[in-house]
Parts: sequence; structure tokens; C-alpha cells
Amino acid sequence: MILLPLFFLLAFAQSIHAQDTQREHFQIKVGTAYDRGDYGSTELTTTRYFPVTFRYLGEKFDASVTPALARTDSSGGVVLIDGVPTPIGPGTGALQQTQYGAGDTMLRGHYYLVEGTTRRPSITPFAKIKIPTAAESLNLSTGKTDAGVGVEIDHQISRTLLFGDLSFTYIGRLEGIPLRNQVGASFGIGQQISKYIVLSGMLDWRRSIVLGNPNPTDLVGVFTFRPSRTISVSPNVYVGLNSSSADFGAGLEFSIRFGRY
Repeated sequence: MILLPLFFLLAFAQSIHAQDTQREHFQIKVGTAYDRGDYGSTELTTTRYFPVTFRYLGEKFDASVTPALARTDSSGGVVLIDGVPTPIGPGTGALQQTQYGAGDTMLRGHYYLVEGTTRRPSITPFAKIKIPTAAESLNLSTGKTDAGVGVEIDHQISRTLLFGDLSFTYIGRLEGIPLRNQVGASFGIGQQISKYIVLSGMLDWRRSIVLGNPNPTDLVGVFTFRPSRTISVSPNVYVGLNSSSADFGAGLEFSIRFGRY
């Protein structure tokens, strides 16, 4: 979810130069993310996540695949779901262990249903599927397939972008652990500071997949620097507002578009 505001901000940055962007049809995004938190326990968990996205940009839709590498330092009770540390039970109390390997693979697609204008927002339905390519035994995945749908809405007013999303994700079931499907929502605002820079803030909320846990809620800040029409660099930071979220997280994403025809 932390990468979600980057989608809006990259689209916002592209629209700034709309007269010059027609059109690259391919995009590669390389990211890194770091999280740390105790998730309501007395034990600290740290996570490092390294996704790489290959994306096709069509006229009315896009499609992407995102494999990843992941590493966790934890004493248990926290599992990566869609690359996000998620508490699903108490820690074991054992010494902290380092686990690393391939993460899950995400497939995503957006359909540009309504194109935004100065008077109306853009509306973009999306679908996603998580393929469990990570090792469940290493707590890098639930080992189950998740699938979700949702809609993204954004509205650009001069140099300001209002954006948000609603989503529903079916969470694959684990034996002995009653997991719930997840509803999510976010709202944010971005501001074009200069020709090359966009700043954004977002409130991100998700229903907890474990009954009785607080609903994860984060405040996110993103700085997007776009030195050219096809390249962008987006560092981000966030803080969790309750024990189901990481106490602190930070990340960086580099994006390049190519294949103009």
C-alpha cells in the first residue's frame, strides 16, 4: 500500500508535461522499502523489501508484474502479506532470526474508465492477484493466493491533485489461523512545487485481517523528483498510527519509461 501514492504522483507528474508524453508504452520501476515496529509485542521486527515492476502502458489500460526480494529480522508473529509486515499472532519469544529470499509476485491491471478533466475526476478500476512465490516457512508469505479489486479516483485542480482509493482483497486461508478478507481505503493530496517536484501526503487505512487487532493506519509522505519526461525518483516515509502498523518506514522508487511509438 505504501507504493500506491507513487502511482498517483507519477500520473500527476506525467500530466504536467501532457503535451510531450505521447507516448512510451513500457515502464520499469525499482524500489526498496524498510519497516520497523514491535506490532504490539515486546519484540522488534525489521523488514526490507525490494520490488521490481515491469509494466505495459496501453491507451485504455495497463498491466504489470512485480517480483520481489524480501528480508525479515523477527522472533515470529509477523508475516509479509503483499510485502507489508502483518501481525498474525504473538511472537515466539525466541531469539530474533534473519530470513530472506524471494518475495511474493504481484500481478496488477488498471482500466482507465473515465479520463479526468478540470471539471471531473478520473476513475480507474483495478484488479490484483498475489502469486505466493515466497517461502511460507520463512514468514515471507502466507503461502496462499490473494486477489483483490478496487477503484482509484483522482482530480487535478491546477497544481493540486486530490486522490484516493477503495479496495477489497480476498485473503487466502491459513489452517488454524482465522484470517479475514481486507477492505482498504486511502485519501491524499499532492502539490506541484515546481516543474520537477511534487510533494504529497496520504492517510492509508486497512481493515485488520486478524480479528481483534487494530486496523492498520498509516500517514505517508512522498517526494517525487522528475528530472526528465521519462524518469522519476520518489523517496517516501511513513509512520504507523497503531500497533498493527510498523512504527516507522521509508522507501525509494526509481521509474523509467521507454518504448515510444
